[in-house]
Amino acid sequence: MPAFRFLSALAAALALAVSGALPTEAAAEAEPAPVASSSRLDAILAHGVLRVGTTGDYKPFSVRTGSGNRFIGLDVALAADLAQSLGVKLEIVPTTWGTMMGDLAADRFDLAAGGVSVSLERQKTAWFSTPYLRDGKTPIARCAYAQKYATLAAIDRPEVRLIVNPGGTNERFVRARAPHASLTVYPDNATIFDRIVAGAADVMITDAIEARLQQRLHPQLCAIHPDAPFDFSEKAFLLPRDVALKAYVDQWLHQAIESGAFARAEEHWLAYPWGIESLRALIDARLLLAPDVAEFKWNHHIAIEDLPREAQVIAALGHQASDLGVPQAWAERFFRAQIEASKMAQNAMFQAWGAAGRGAFPDAPDLATATRPRLDQLTGELLHALAENWPLLNDPKRRDDVLRALRPMQAEDVSAQAVVEAISPLGN
Repeated sequence: MPAFRFLSALAAALALAVSGALPTEAAAEAEPAPVASSSRLDAILAHGVLRVGTTGDYKPFSVRTGSGNRFIGLDVALAADLAQSLGVKLEIVPTTWGTMMGDLAADRFDLAAGGVSVSLERQKTAWFSTPYLRDGKTPIARCAYAQKYATLAAIDRPEVRLIVNPGGTNERFVRARAPHASLTVYPDNATIFDRIVAGAADVMITDAIEARLQQRLHPQLCAIHPDAPFDFSEKAFLLPRDVALKAYVDQWLHQAIESGAFARAEEHWLAYPWGIESLRALIDARLLLAPDVAEFKWNHHIAIEDLPREAQVIAALGHQASDLGVPQAWAERFFRAQIEASKMAQNAMFQAWGAAGRGAFPDAPDLATATRPRLDQLTGELLHALAENWPLLNDPKRRDDVLRALRPMQAEDVSAQAVVEAISPLGN
């Protein structure tokens, strides 16, 4: 009997047991009755899509990259494997910690994942899968002050600037356990640790696994006793109250854990070079402006290449990068690759437009007032992203991790060769 049919039959038996309508001996020998069509598992199989809600702001579980709906991370990879085991497509649905429970109740997705902590409050209206990771709340602060915030008593003081992300178990924990601290609820979980580095906050209390990861990403920060957190918690998938779906997810998780597949996935995402994602997103965003540049130049019969201006720009960027701690020669090679990649994309467009006898583009953005300011902004952001990631880029031991993290960009208007050229310096 196929796995999902077996689990559906099990769900039906469980439902009868809970209701007190236990089957008779004769009924037990009969073929199990099919689960009602209201089963969420049956609906997923019928529609051919598994909808998974995730916040995209919690490394290593779920991270939204760039400006689109591309998500990566441990729980995203697990969700993809779950969908594959069901033989259906995976659809990621963005949500937030504050709206997750309401979105689940409103049927905006079939389950939620992304480092969701098991809590009794959430259990009141939803279910959880078998837990896959043990965790707990622990503080993280600048290393110079780490011992100062080792206890809740030391944190729970009016002069301590405590920072937290909104809507989840972190906020509930600090409001209950450190009510006297000066609390800032910061809305962007992706950049909240930068606030501590910058001295805008003293300490954050978060899950131990995140504290461990963030101290790797921010050398100025130290996770404080992550092996002995303030409390005990577990991570699991958040589920609707559907017996058949829970039975299937639990069995799938059990097999992933016992086979070692989960451990391998966890190791991969804990070692993932997370900073490269933000750098890669900026590279992609800059390269995706190539069609706007090409259309303006096509309309005004301007040559794609301008070597004197390119040399001037590259030299200036090299000096700026050097001031930020990135070797000038390496930075010049990086920005030369960005310019060459854009020119490759523009040349490919010019050839296609010429072969097609293309006329002028009526809606082409103005290069001076629209496109170039955007290019300048992205270039400035790239400079700072290079500086932030230079320890990673300059570490030979992490080179393989960096190369694995560089994924092809999905863009019809940009040639594959241009993408390869743009990211080539990152693996060297």
